[in-house]
Amino acid sequence: MAPLIMALAVLGGVGSFTTVRQMAEPHFKGLAWIVPVGMDLGILILLAWDLLMEYLDLPWPVLRWVAWAYIGGTVLVNVSAARGQLAGSVMYAAMPVLFITVVEGVRHLIRRWVGLASGHRVERVPAARWVLAPVSSLLLWRRMVLWHVTAYRDGLKLEYRHLLAVSRLQEEYGRWAWRWEAPLADRLSLRRLPAGLEADGRLVDGSSATAEQSTGEEGEDELLAVARRIQRQARRQGVRFTRDYLGDQLRDLGYPIANTRLRKLLAALRDDSAQGGRA
Repeated sequence: MAPLIMALAVLGGVGSFTTVRQMAEPHFKGLAWIVPVGMDLGILILLAWDLLMEYLDLPWPVLRWVAWAYIGGTVLVNVSAARGQLAGSVMYAAMPVLFITVVEGVRHLIRRWVGLASGHRVERVPAARWVLAPVSSLLLWRRMVLWHVTAYRDGLKLEYRHLLAVSRLQEEYGRWAWRWEAPLADRLSLRRLPAGLEADGRLVDGSSATAEQSTGEEGEDELLAVARRIQRQARRQGVRFTRDYLGDQLRDLGYPIANTRLRKLLAALRDDSAQGGRA
């Protein structure tokens, strides 16, 4: 496919180059070749520059406007070479239009490839962060790519959630021992896609994310795992484990929960205790 595209671009470029050079000879004499070269290269450079600026999140529409002005000028010069003849105008205009169509097609393909046209391009981690914290920046970039988090700020929020979950496990089981002493469900939850992450790579509001998380089966399991962890911590500290205590701890951890849900969690914890006692 690529050779055919290049062949079309070359055919259109050569045809347009010859026509523009002939039209420029009365005005530029021996330097007439610089007019078609300047116009064609100007179109390519301006479109590539516009694409680069858009990729760097610094779009400047003037570049594309000037490129299209060059395109219009190229087509106009080619049409004027026909001297008013309809068939000649169509034939002369066909060459630059073919060349420009190929160039625009390649540009659109690149925009789709890098995610500019779809709006799902993963934002880059700032260079300053790479310099100041290279290891954490690498982990952040890795999670953004694996979970397809398109916004850098959303990636920071997810990274904060991950670090907060790890810190809780370290506080409960030890800095390194949590990796093998923590329950399997708690360790696997660190590798699970967050419930607040939408299909397009955006992170929804924290309260709505928690609400969605509570309604799903995965959210139920996670909430129960957190409640079990709070119960174990209360036993070690000698604190009375009540409904109010559980509710306060869950709310402090960012889980808004109603009393009805608390009663269900307590019932589930009692069933676990009863099963453990019978075992």
